[in-house]
Amino acid sequence: MLNNIRISFARARECYHGGRFREASQKRKDYPLDFSANINPLGAPPLKDIVIRELDDIGYYPDNRYIEFKQAAAQFVGVGPENIVPGNGSSEIIRLFAEMTLEKGDLALIPQPTFGEYENQSRLFEAKICKVKLHNGLPIVSDHELDNAKAFFLCNPNNPTGYLLSKEDVTELAKRCEQCETFLLVDEAFIELSDHEQSVVLLAVELDYLIIMRSLTKSFGVPGLRLGFGVTNWKLAEIMNKSRIPWSISSLSAAAAPYLLSQTDFLDRSRELIRKESIWLTESLRRLELKPLPTKVNFILVDLEPLGIASDELTENMSRLGVLVRDCQSFDLDKRYIRVAVRNREENLMLIAALKSALKCKG
Repeated sequence: MLNNIRISFARARECYHGGRFREASQKRKDYPLDFSANINPLGAPPLKDIVIRELDDIGYYPDNRYIEFKQAAAQFVGVGPENIVPGNGSSEIIRLFAEMTLEKGDLALIPQPTFGEYENQSRLFEAKICKVKLHNGLPIVSDHELDNAKAFFLCNPNNPTGYLLSKEDVTELAKRCEQCETFLLVDEAFIELSDHEQSVVLLAVELDYLIIMRSLTKSFGVPGLRLGFGVTNWKLAEIMNKSRIPWSISSLSAAAAPYLLSQTDFLDRSRELIRKESIWLTESLRRLELKPLPTKVNFILVDLEPLGIASDELTENMSRLGVLVRDCQSFDLDKRYIRVAVRNREENLMLIAALKSALKCKG
């Protein structure tokens, strides 16, 4: 049987993600506290009434054009509806980008460390992977490498490091990719919870080889709804919209999208909470003799080396205490690192208490 399956699919590896709340909750009598997934600490704006109303039409297919979603997304980022590609979370946009740009033997450039789905999806389409080093958050890539590459993936802010590149730095990279005719996907899934003014979304409608990706999952705390969208020039958007899976976004999710994208005050409050709590949490982690890396977003990469405990050991110890943190070996980092989300003060206090117990810290 396997001989008749596309070899890249037969050899596909699972891409590990955080947020395995349901899996962990089945092993416990109580619900764990999930710091392994980077979701808005304010949770989600109230959606119950919208979902209940939409249930009346659950017997009908959603409109695959997703007109209202496109209009709302376009207004949200300041482009036209013709520049929007709706997606079932940002994961669908990553898959669609890889499928559109990569064929067997093509070269994909991927910074390291970063989100694992870029490599996972590229390998499914039999691309060759070149892992690019980062220096102060900036990918170090030569013009020769760009000339030879078909696609480049950039996460900004980067997951798991929390580093945010400036608009100027990303613009420079995008223009280099344009000159080399290399498609660049800039994943801005977390930028609304960081400094959204560093977005290059408006540049995407001007260039031929640039696609920007956004996620409502992270920004509005709705991972169960699976909502995201791409932004690019009208021609690429037309191609992607014709090629994406029909009805990939449920009618419930599509109904929620315009409402969520109108909640700009909610995002303002979210950013302020994250800014305040990331400072507090960073200082608290340092007092435990851990080494949190500087962050510009709602998660912190933590170096465990000062205490000499391995990431898998600490992750397991924390899980027993009912707190989930992310072991960063899945990002091709060694056992020195975990990642923790920035949540509200009450929950952050619980994280620190659990870490004290897991690390057998005093005081």
